[in-house]
Amino acid sequence: MGPFDLLVPASPRRFSGDDPRNAYVELHNLIAAAESPSDFGPADRVRISRAYGVDLARSFLAERVTLYRLLLDDRLANGDLDGEDRRILAHVAQTLALSPADLRPSHERAFGTAVTTAVSDDCLSVEERLLLYKLQHLLGLDPSVADGAYDVLARERLLKVVAGALCDGELSPEEEVEVERVRASLSLTIPSEVAAMMDQARARWQVRRGALPEIEVPVRLDEGEVGRYVVRARWSFVNAALLEDHMGRSVLHNGRTAGLHVPIDVLSGRPRAGRVVLTSRRLVFLPDSGIPDEHRLDRIVQLLRFRNGTIVRTKSDRRVFFDPGPDNEALYSLLYRAAHDLPARATGAD
Repeated sequence: MGPFDLLVPASPRRFSGDDPRNAYVELHNLIAAAESPSDFGPADRVRISRAYGVDLARSFLAERVTLYRLLLDDRLANGDLDGEDRRILAHVAQTLALSPADLRPSHERAFGTAVTTAVSDDCLSVEERLLLYKLQHLLGLDPSVADGAYDVLARERLLKVVAGALCDGELSPEEEVEVERVRASLSLTIPSEVAAMMDQARARWQVRRGALPEIEVPVRLDEGEVGRYVVRARWSFVNAALLEDHMGRSVLHNGRTAGLHVPIDVLSGRPRAGRVVLTSRRLVFLPDSGIPDEHRLDRIVQLLRFRNGTIVRTKSDRRVFFDPGPDNEALYSLLYRAAHDLPARATGAD
């Protein structure tokens, strides 16, 4: 009748007769050995119950539910529940005296398995949608329960795709297309917190690998020069000796500073505030008052990104620390790319 092995009855007890569990064993084996539903029925359950003095409509519920669940899984293996499957399942449930409440966990589990299989390829075809809708009704599931099961499992699948795309902290256009394909295919909405993470990763990819921006900037540009970035910041000169004492020469030489803070005591002179302007050729500091200071990109020999800002070192060994707040990573990445994308590294004074 199904994917069932025959059970071995327990030996009769010496003084108390048959083990009560043998009542269930006999009913199980009757169903397992049957060639068709006509070979067993509720009357057999009643007969066996009387013979063993055990009410099989009340006893061994877990075993009876397991037997039904195994048959349900077997009938669902081909991805459908046709009329014959439903007739056999209903007959077995009646023989095992299983109520709708007894069957519900097995039906919900089977629906969850069907959903997992349907979304495993990150796509839900029309045929798969119809099958899930059909199973929802054939298994007698509450629509809200079925929808909830689908949402949980499909969302889990989508989030795995998103996590794979964001594992490097960036979201490329190709990765975004794939995420959108899966989202649309599974008819889901990306949670707001995940969408925010994707926005950050998309922006990170853009500044690191996308086309360099061309924007209007508040400085006069030379012929062929274009604006790249403008942000408010604070900046100061850096005492190179104090910085080396604090950070260590090897750390500064290797540039492994992204997780470190620049301490205030290595900064020298009066701190200034204003706008930092990046062009295709220069890094310009425009203070709110006073004279601007600029550094040609072909004169920059080192960039060190810290948690609280960036240090620029020029060929004349001058160091400037600037803190653009939350724009630090974006400005650092664009500055790094702009400095290294120059067609030629010219020589001359700062």
